[in-house]
Amino acid sequence: MLCLIRAKACKKCGGDLSLECDVYGVYIQCIQCGANWKKEDLLPPKTQNAATSQPAGNARTLAHTVH
Repeated sequence: MLCLIRAKACKKCGGDLSLECDVYGVYIQCIQCGANWKKEDLLPPKTQNAATSQPAGNARTLAHTVH
């Protein structure tokens, strides 16, 4: 089964990726070079929540609010 999921997104050659399935499960394959990836390999990395990654207030903000 050939189902194009991303054009020019192969990490190896820049080719087109297709969604494939066999007895072992679902995987993503480059049409041009044949490289294989699991779905998780191509997901963007998880980002931290902006509210938890920054301190409650920074000195610059506090300096402007206190006169």
